[in-house]
Amino acid sequence: MGVYSEIQQFIESHKTCGQVTGHVQTPTPEGYSVSVSCACGEEMSRWVTPEAARYDLIFSTLLCSPN
Repeated sequence: MGVYSEIQQFIESHKTCGQVTGHVQTPTPEGYSVSVSCACGEEMSRWVTPEAARYDLIFSTLLCSPN
């Protein structure tokens, strides 16, 4: 599974408490680190493997746009 939906859920759950900021490391062949933090102090960090990134591209709304 990918992490895109987890990030979406984090952002949605922190809409009311403040600004959400994301940080992404430069990708490597092994993957990359993604972290999302909120002004309230809560943070989510994940390691994204190439397989998880592929999953997100195929099964998420990353490539979809509203009609």
